[in-house]
Amino acid sequence: AAAAAAAAAVAAAAAATAAADFRIRMPLSVNKEHSDILHKFIKARFRVDGKWAYYLNQHGRNFVFANTSYNMEPKPTWSLTCCMCEGVPPGHTQFAQQGNFSARSDVEEEVMFAATPDSHAFQHWRDRTALMLTQAQHLLTPRTKFIAAMPRDHTVKSHWQLIGNITEGQLLHPGATNARKFIYACDTPLLHPYLVQRMSETMLSAAGLDPRGVPWDQRKVVLVIGRNNDAGVHNRHERRWNNYDACKPKLKARLQQRNQGERLVEWDLSKFGSLQDIMRFWNTEVRGAVGVHGSGLMNVHWASRGTVMFEIWPVTPDKNKTRGLNVFWEQAVLKGAAYWWFHAQSDAQWNVDVDCCKGTEY
Repeated sequence: AAAAAAAAAVAAAAAATAAADFRIRMPLSVNKEHSDILHKFIKARFRVDGKWAYYLNQHGRNFVFANTSYNMEPKPTWSLTCCMCEGVPPGHTQFAQQGNFSARSDVEEEVMFAATPDSHAFQHWRDRTALMLTQAQHLLTPRTKFIAAMPRDHTVKSHWQLIGNITEGQLLHPGATNARKFIYACDTPLLHPYLVQRMSETMLSAAGLDPRGVPWDQRKVVLVIGRNNDAGVHNRHERRWNNYDACKPKLKARLQQRNQGERLVEWDLSKFGSLQDIMRFWNTEVRGAVGVHGSGLMNVHWASRGTVMFEIWPVTPDKNKTRGLNVFWEQAVLKGAAYWWFHAQSDAQWNVDVDCCKGTEY
């Protein structure tokens, strides 16, 4: 009977694998209580079987239309039908209507729609726009222009430059646009191993870094992302690590006990002069990172394989709401990182007090 049950389990796992496009490891947790609470907050984009999340129907399509117009549909803002959002996929039939542009001067030769919501900010440029650009990479030329939000800062400008040598002069503010060739790639998966890894490899190579990364024993930094003193945080009133000063010496003591030459570094964007500097730091120095849910964790895209990420999810005292999301777990695992999650009780602004004793045991 035991052998039959084992055989049935193996067969079920094989069937799940065969039916899925890919699978990723479920998050690691400090104990069952943390895992049980956080599991209920995950957006179900997959099916769980044991330690694995199986992702189904993660397919994309690129459309190329001739002599068509964009007239603010889809909208470049968050909505149920926005580009690469999780509601109803935006339509494309509006672009099948061909116009007669032979006598018009207000026509762009070649345009790609890349106006995903909040793409002016690096996190949402990276988790959406970058994947679209990667999926449509083979269709783009040096003369392609892009309907997209204007970059908020030099970091986002550098993202455009590194992914395809795209300059700010090639960006068109979202608005009515006519094009002889129109590339539409909103049907891009939010999560796919090829797109995440290809995007990372492309940008790391353009920055002069080895996408294969640096061996574990050469990386000694354990990064703490508390959002308290980070110049890159725009909404500093929320998701602060309230008792960071009390936790810091405990974290340092834990590293000393490990006796592996590791050093604790506090993340602060102002310490870096360019996106390339950030990429080099994460790629060549960071062994692990611990931080409250926030955009700083998105830099795992530059991390070497085997990096450990420990994300703190703010959770309300009744354990019914959180400020966390799937995104950093999914992105981290697809980059070959070991992802741990941990919840901490938050206040109304999602600021947290972390149980440092429990967290530093791992």
